[in-house]
Amino acid sequence: MRKLLSVLHKEFLILVRDLPGLAILFFMPVLLIIIVTLAQQNALKSSKETKTELLFLDQSNSLFSHALQKNLDSSGLFTTIKELRKIPFDRKIVNELISKGDYPVCIVISKKDSAIHLLIDPGLQFSFKQSLVTSLTYLIKGTQSRIAIENLLITMAPGMDSVISSMVAASINGMTPITEVYAANGKSSIQPSIIQNNVPGFILFAMFFIVITLSGSLITDKNEGSFLRLKTLPVGFFTILSAKVLLYLFVCLLQFLFMLLTGSWILPVFFGIPYLQLGNQYDAIVLATIAAALAAVGFGLLVGSVARTHGQAALFGSVTVVIMGVISGTFLPVNLMPKFLQYLSWFSPIRWGIDNYLDIFIRQGSILTILPGVIMLLLFFVLALMFSIAIFAKRY
Repeated sequence: MRKLLSVLHKEFLILVRDLPGLAILFFMPVLLIIIVTLAQQNALKSSKETKTELLFLDQSNSLFSHALQKNLDSSGLFTTIKELRKIPFDRKIVNELISKGDYPVCIVISKKDSAIHLLIDPGLQFSFKQSLVTSLTYLIKGTQSRIAIENLLITMAPGMDSVISSMVAASINGMTPITEVYAANGKSSIQPSIIQNNVPGFILFAMFFIVITLSGSLITDKNEGSFLRLKTLPVGFFTILSAKVLLYLFVCLLQFLFMLLTGSWILPVFFGIPYLQLGNQYDAIVLATIAAALAAVGFGLLVGSVARTHGQAALFGSVTVVIMGVISGTFLPVNLMPKFLQYLSWFSPIRWGIDNYLDIFIRQGSILTILPGVIMLLLFFVLALMFSIAIFAKRY
């Protein structure tokens, strides 16, 4: 026990004297989650409050074109513009405005409704262009369908135009409203929000970034002879690794508390973000956190055992963590990624840890719910530890 405490004390001194390493471990993840959350919150707020401005060139002046413009303006998504500085549009003007990127799209309705063209800015981001075209297509087709049905009814019952129009309007206004309801097991008081989804990802991201300091500690022991001197005391390799595991397990738990503090106090108090809700499954939270922390420690030990220089460890470790974080849903929801990346993310321990936290923080899962993910994380730790020991035994 005294040997373990001595080695643990040595590791602690190395860690606290490395100020840049401490900044990477604690302040970089906090800064990242604040920046990403605020950016997402602002984008969400802007998408709800800001309407997309569209140019509207009406060469038909028909019932359909008037109805379409009215539907666009009342949709809550778009604002139509028919003139610039009190000068009515023509095809040349709108083509110039769109091609310069001043407006994203122009709806051109030809004479007698013979054609409808969506004049699109060629510099639009592809995903935004697809979303824009899809929304406009639904609105246009819906307006065409309504006009066609009204015309059909009027043809079948001539002289009753006003009655039919009022009946159609009343039928549309009486349609059942659509509301958002989140699926939940039992009575769940937790509502999904940006912070509920972001905190799990950045907890895992922060934990796995200990690879830089942990692998650096191992490489320092190898290159400066600390490991060989400890063996002559004698101090077994298992004792050395146990000290590193215990210290960095404690570091990961501190990172977890820092991220909880950010989600439940810093972001709500200073930036008005909704509070992070943890639910009441505290035993599941503890189990998920310890399993994730051990997996992160195992990854750091493995990288430190394989790498021969600080540069190799820092470059490989940080790039690998960023890649695993991206494909695991830290920065972007997994369901928005291509299928092959979604399948690839299942091989990432960060994905397993994030899913555990999402099950607890959003779905209010229990220990049984997260047990498969916990087992996979612990198995990853054991395998990483065994490979680390095998590599050290072969080289030293």
